[in-house]
Amino acid sequence: MIVEVSDENYMEFVEQTNRPIFIEFYTPMCGACQGLIPIMEQMDLHYKGDVVISKCDVSHNPKLAHKYRIQSVPFCVAINQKKEIKDVELGLLDPMRYFEMADRVLYNYSFWELIKKKFGF
Repeated sequence: MIVEVSDENYMEFVEQTNRPIFIEFYTPMCGACQGLIPIMEQMDLHYKGDVVISKCDVSHNPKLAHKYRIQSVPFCVAINQKKEIKDVELGLLDPMRYFEMADRVLYNYSFWELIKKKFGF
């Protein structure tokens, strides 16, 4: 289940989960954001709750848009169990990039470990 995050529930949501979190910041009128919907659904099925897949409509949640300094969408963030932002991405990219972001926080990969894994070094 993809969780809808808002200005009102964000703090409680982040504090209550002990799992990594992937958040897509979007607006309903953004075509690229709409292109991420099937990818997010695939991620939700793939991770089966090991990574919390969530989204936030920045047009209705200005506090979160300000907190993350979002000026363009889609904007995706991967947060680890320690509540640290470990990866960010702007724009609609290859679906594997979003899975890499989630894997990075799930398995606690460093950037270089992720590169080694991806390219087989």
